[in-house]
Amino acid sequence: MTIKIGLLGLGTVGGGVIDILRAQHPAWPVQVTRAAVRHITPARQAQYSNIPLTTDAASVVADSTIDVIIEVMGGVDPTLPLLETALHTGKHVISANKDLIAQHGEELAQLALAQHVGFYYEAAVMGAIPILHTLAHTYPSDQIQRIVGIANGTSNFILTQTSFFGSRYTSALREAQAKGFAEADPTKDVSGLDAAYKLAILTRLAFGVTPTMAQIPRQGIDQKLPDAIVKPLIIAERRGPRQLMLAVGPYVIKPSNPLSGVNGANNAVLISSTNMQDMMLMGPGAGARPTASAVLADLADLVTQIRQGTVPDPYHERTRSAADWQIIAPEPVSTGIPVLA
Repeated sequence: MTIKIGLLGLGTVGGGVIDILRAQHPAWPVQVTRAAVRHITPARQAQYSNIPLTTDAASVVADSTIDVIIEVMGGVDPTLPLLETALHTGKHVISANKDLIAQHGEELAQLALAQHVGFYYEAAVMGAIPILHTLAHTYPSDQIQRIVGIANGTSNFILTQTSFFGSRYTSALREAQAKGFAEADPTKDVSGLDAAYKLAILTRLAFGVTPTMAQIPRQGIDQKLPDAIVKPLIIAERRGPRQLMLAVGPYVIKPSNPLSGVNGANNAVLISSTNMQDMMLMGPGAGARPTASAVLADLADLVTQIRQGTVPDPYHERTRSAADWQIIAPEPVSTGIPVLA
């Protein structure tokens, strides 16, 4: 049985998905039968000559022969209605879209559950680091107390340059852009918004809480920073039986903290729980192949379950009710930036 895939987006990550699939030996029982792109050029047609290309993403979703939609086009509009339609019509969905998952992931997960299809999004958080799979399958019998992580490679690269090499912020940003770590408009990265999206997704998986962006206090890294080890952190910390502190921003951390050695564009997450205590995962948080590998890890799980005839186990099924949780901000600091306890 060959599982047929419709690909929405054929840029950096979409191209990485195709490249990795082409290199599989033996080949997976999957076939990308259609791909939606913004523009069809002769060069792109030649590069993907065995895949019919279209600029009409809705036609890919509507194709009754397709089993799985892989969405790597980004954005919320028109992506959200496309994924809703895919799930409504019984297609499994794999997405790398952190903006969309952070804001609408819970409703899409509920729709997938109602339609008995899979909805996976490992690639939406920290690239190649299998953090969502770890939270969903390693911690159901444990109680997570705190998650602290470096979730944005651009910000971490900039602060590595300023903290360890004495670079000025503007010079470090230009270097990040030259190396391809930062976009021409780096606002989402340096303001903490990109990291806040990822924290929202992790909070839902770890604590069963779905915060809005307004509930996540965030500080950007484009400010005067002390002469110390400073890292761009995301934090979700249990403060009481139903109380959770969330924060995004630069923190001074001690050299003894394992996150202090996570430099450059790498990402990492430190999970503290009642039974397993501290566990850290680290790896590349962005890029074509790391992110595409996370997409294909989800696809591998999905293929196994489809072939076994079982209903996919979405990440959200392991979360708990968050109806009466209280989300609080971190304690204010009088001067400078906070120090991670």
